[in-house]
Amino acid sequence: MNDSYLQVIDVTKNFGDFTALQNVSLDVKKGEFVCFLGPSGCGKTTLLRAIAGLDIQSSGAIIQGDTDISDLPPSERDFGIVFQSYALFPNLSVANNVGFGLIGSGKSKSEIKTKVKGLLEQVGLPDQAKKYPSQLSGGQQQRVALARALATEPNLLLLDEPLSALDAKVRVHLRRQLKELQQTLGLTTIMVTHDQDEALNLADRIVVLSQGRIEQVGTPIEVYSQPANAFVADFVGEMNFIEAKRVDSGHIGIGDIHLAADMQAVDGAEQLIAAIRPEDIQVQNADTAPNGFSATVTDLEFCGSYLRATMRDARLGGAEFRADLSMNLARRLQVKEGGALAIAMPPEHLRVYPAK
Repeated sequence: MNDSYLQVIDVTKNFGDFTALQNVSLDVKKGEFVCFLGPSGCGKTTLLRAIAGLDIQSSGAIIQGDTDISDLPPSERDFGIVFQSYALFPNLSVANNVGFGLIGSGKSKSEIKTKVKGLLEQVGLPDQAKKYPSQLSGGQQQRVALARALATEPNLLLLDEPLSALDAKVRVHLRRQLKELQQTLGLTTIMVTHDQDEALNLADRIVVLSQGRIEQVGTPIEVYSQPANAFVADFVGEMNFIEAKRVDSGHIGIGDIHLAADMQAVDGAEQLIAAIRPEDIQVQNADTAPNGFSATVTDLEFCGSYLRATMRDARLGGAEFRADLSMNLARRLQVKEGGALAIAMPPEHLRVYPAK
């Protein structure tokens, strides 16, 4: 039994000779919060616009609920949308902006007024109804745009980088409000973002795109901890990449040092890339741990609650890598530039990809 609410099936979108999406398929469950994540030009906004009917796909199908919406115009699709630019009407009050989509719905003026009041309370703006967009902060304008998108009670909410124009503190605050509102309403939501922190914080699942293709779909923990390939590993979070070679079915070689690693993902490739996150490099009891060796600290970067140590060792063939150490641990181990430090690259955190 298929429990998908939204199905994207082999969708391709061409703009002349340029292919923006190539055979993209995706299932979204009802009530799920999904983030499309990727760099500029990866196809994430094109995919959102195809779902909305703003840019009809060149081939493939889109099913929402039990309805094939592939060729329907936006006005006949069931969604609300919030853009990065807010797209509020400057000559209308907040209340009239929110209620704009209800005009012609058959509701009376009093019903619309009651609906608008409730929506403004939901987004935390109960006292702003009579103001105009120019009198509001960016964060307030974005909440008005969200209330307007919810006014028609859509079953699908589409968000196109809705927080990217806001400063960092406001963005974090609205991120929390947005997630709470989505969970309260149980509303199926798809958000486009290039901000990995935003995706990791908000999403039930993340869809990582690159060059019009889906690279990985998974929970935030899966995408962060088990990146499907080097692109995802590099795009999501900080990652050390070190050139390596195959030694045998369970070991890689970096310079003269051999390390145990899971080799299942690299088939028969001989030239490899080893990847490990800075926080996964072990420094406590590292001298007796698997994949342990000694390295020299060449640089220390103060990052507030932790130190980022850059290290290298002649036996690694000149390879350089970074480790993140808590301030307490760095003090206890008396970590300093030029000093030696026992470290380990735990096999369960060491990922291996074929070299390009």
